[in-house]
Amino acid sequence: MYQIKLSVSELKKIKQLQVKEKNARVLRRLEAIKLLSQGQSHQNIAEALNVCMDTITDWVKIYQSEKLPGLCELQFKDKRKSKINDYVDQIKQDVKDNTITTLAEMQAWIKEKYSIEMEQSWLFRCCKKNSIYLTRKPV
Repeated sequence: MYQIKLSVSELKKIKQLQVKEKNARVLRRLEAIKLLSQGQSHQNIAEALNVCMDTITDWVKIYQSEKLPGLCELQFKDKRKSKINDYVDQIKQDVKDNTITTLAEMQAWIKEKYSIEMEQSWLFRCCKKNSIYLTRKPV
C-alpha cells in the first residue's frame, strides 16, 4: 500500500484547507492523506471515512501526481453513467406496486423487466441517490 510523508508545512496546509473546505468529499480526501501520513492503514482509513480501500488508493495517486490542488478538485468527467437513470421513476413505482423487499429481488426485477444487469453495490448506490426505498416485509 502507498504511504505518504508530509512535511510540517504540508500538514499545516491540509489543516488550513480542512477548516475552510465545505465539501464533504474533499474533506474526506484531505483527512485520508493526513491519516496516511500518520501511519494509518488503508483499511482503517477506509472504514473510518466510509469508503472502499480502492478509493483511498485513488486519492493517494491523485495526491502524488497533482498534490493538494488536484486532491481538492473533484473531477467526474469519466464517471460511468448509471444504467437505470432513464428508468428511475418507473422503478420507484415498480417497488411500490410489487413489494420488492431486497436488493436481490430488485436486481432480478430490473434484469427481467428492463434487461439491465447491475451489481448490487451499484444498485444500492443508485437507490440511495434516487430515494428508492425497498418495502419492508410485514411481520
